Amino acid sequence: MLNPSQQIMRLGFGFAVSQALRVIIELGIPDFLAAGERSVDELAAATQSDADSLYRVMRLLAPEGIFREVLPRHFELTEVGAALRSDRPGPRDFVRMINSEAYLAFEQLLHSVRTGKPAFDKVFGSPRFDWLSEHPVQAALFQRAMIAMSQGSNEAVAEAYDFKPFTRVVDVGGGHGQLLSAILAGNPHLSGVLFDLPSGVAAAREGAGGDLPRTEFVAGDFFESVPTGDIYVIKKVVHDWDDGRAVRILQNCREAMPTNGKVLVAETLVPPGDEPNPIKGIDVVMLAVTGGLERTQLQYANLFEAAGLRLERVIQTRGPISILEASAV
Repeated sequence: MLNPSQQIMRLGFGFAVSQALRVIIELGIPDFLAAGERSVDELAAATQSDADSLYRVMRLLAPEGIFREVLPRHFELTEVGAALRSDRPGPRDFVRMINSEAYLAFEQLLHSVRTGKPAFDKVFGSPRFDWLSEHPVQAALFQRAMIAMSQGSNEAVAEAYDFKPFTRVVDVGGGHGQLLSAILAGNPHLSGVLFDLPSGVAAAREGAGGDLPRTEFVAGDFFESVPTGDIYVIKKVVHDWDDGRAVRILQNCREAMPTNGKVLVAETLVPPGDEPNPIKGIDVVMLAVTGGLERTQLQYANLFEAAGLRLERVIQTRGPISILEASAV
């Protein structure tokens, strides 16, 4: 058992584990181990790496459950590590994304804590989403990371809510359209609107194929206005923004919908207490990178109230995401 000083040291070296994960992904180590254990010398030759250096990185990740050292300098992939293979849906793109420009911004977390402003803006000279709009390679990686993080949650949201009373669903900030696709698949009576920035709509059109029937693609800015509909779904969007801008998004939905319309915000709620939860780490990343935040149920209720809406209920899905249903006051 680690003593208090050793526990602090372990926490302090968290950056080493994070960057080590990125390195083994970039080298494709999980793919090379897919067929079974291999020696570090084989892996180094296959990836044009220094064998001793690669061994030290893999040795670091073995106690974290990514590899098992079955013989001296011979490793096999664990079930956890297999999630990083390129042929499986999983967090590999998220690890690559969060350990790139977001990682560099996080070095200035103290700036965010002192000012309440995102460190990303200080380090890169512009807000996160503005910066991504000018860097298409990183923007594409960001989109893939968001898709990886959404594995299963789109279906969970679509299944957990009864859309039968509605006719036209607007997916606000819908990205590639996976959530809207899942909703429409289970509700053939619905028509859909995928609403996003022009780049998001273009990507959705390109990748939609036959997955988005009965859908209108609309480009725009949700801070300005949103298309008309009788139910709005906003998944993993509100958390990107501070309270003022989050309220503006919700106000625009309130203004566009009929009096009997609904707004569904799908987010992961910050739980009470001191138990570890990934959302608490994501919340601090949001602080440093986008200026957004993860919220408690009460904080979302306050946002709705400020936007002229009322939180009616919270629906827990089968995934780690909740649906907050709001109606007009």
